[in-house]
Amino acid sequence: MIRQKITFLLFLMLLLSTSVFSQVKTTIVENVNATKAGLVHVLNRTGDTIILKSSSSIYRFSFLYHSQKESVLMDLDSKEAKIPLHHFEVGQYTVVAYREDAVYPISLNRVGAITKPIDAIADLEEDVLRASLSDDEQRKRNIKPRHNASSDTRLASVTNKSKEAAEAKEREQRALIKRAAEDAARKNQALAEAKQKEQEQRELIKKEAQEAARKEQAIAEAKEKEQKELIKKEAEAKSKQEHALAEANRAKAEREKADRQLAQIEANKQAIKERALAEKRREELRAIAEAERKEAEARIANVQTVATEDIKHEKKEVKYNISVIQDGSVEKQTREEYRKENLRPNGLPYED
Repeated sequence: MIRQKITFLLFLMLLLSTSVFSQVKTTIVENVNATKAGLVHVLNRTGDTIILKSSSSIYRFSFLYHSQKESVLMDLDSKEAKIPLHHFEVGQYTVVAYREDAVYPISLNRVGAITKPIDAIADLEEDVLRASLSDDEQRKRNIKPRHNASSDTRLASVTNKSKEAAEAKEREQRALIKRAAEDAARKNQALAEAKQKEQEQRELIKKEAQEAARKEQAIAEAKEKEQKELIKKEAEAKSKQEHALAEANRAKAEREKADRQLAQIEANKQAIKERALAEKRREELRAIAEAERKEAEARIANVQTVATEDIKHEKKEVKYNISVIQDGSVEKQTREEYRKENLRPNGLPYED
């Protein structure tokens, strides 16, 4: 018995949900930014009109039909707009409200057919202006009032049934549609919040990725700086080493130069010493040669003496002879020898 009741309730709920969703004509996705900016965007109770109410003037709106890539653009210049949706066939749309501060897109989905009112206005712009503007505003814009025309474009045509039954049925349908619209709005709100959350999550991931990239960049820069410092230190150490090596080579070169200079000095001293020895040797040789020469001259003189003694008997001895004969045949007495051996004519000796 309980199982049958549960089955019946489920069947009833299924029928009710089918009936409700079959009455849904349009769904709308709330733009949170637009709501925060004071732009109300909702559907009317029957879901056949979108209502825009703004804290500032809406100077223009547009409809973009996604499947056909067509758009409808219309100037409004009013804080309130009522746009009958029977002008638009089933499909996905983007409604864009233009204000002085910003542009606000609103997603709209036409899911069910909307019955066109009997007294509907064929021109979209005229229909929107008559539905949105007050009578005074219409007169200011030179829009003539309509006679015998229904001012409520949201209601379907009246059937042959009684007015009370029609109104009761309409109220019931409105209630069902309202609940379905509220459910759809909640779902759309949840979807928008989920998208917003997803967007926030993406932004967070993006920020984290950017932060990680910055950290990696900082680490890379630190490593690069450290590498540059290391290269700089190695270059300085190498430069110091090369400088020390150059100083060592210079000191070595100076030592070698000093050694060469000392060696040259020693060589010069040795050369001077050798020259002195050579000179001494030459002097000794000259002395020897002179001695030999003198000895030879002595021998020659001795020989000459002997020869002179041999021919002595042939010479005449002349006392203080001033003869000019110079051939050796006359032995002459010098003046000095004469004065040593003889006196003056007065009997006194010669004075030197």
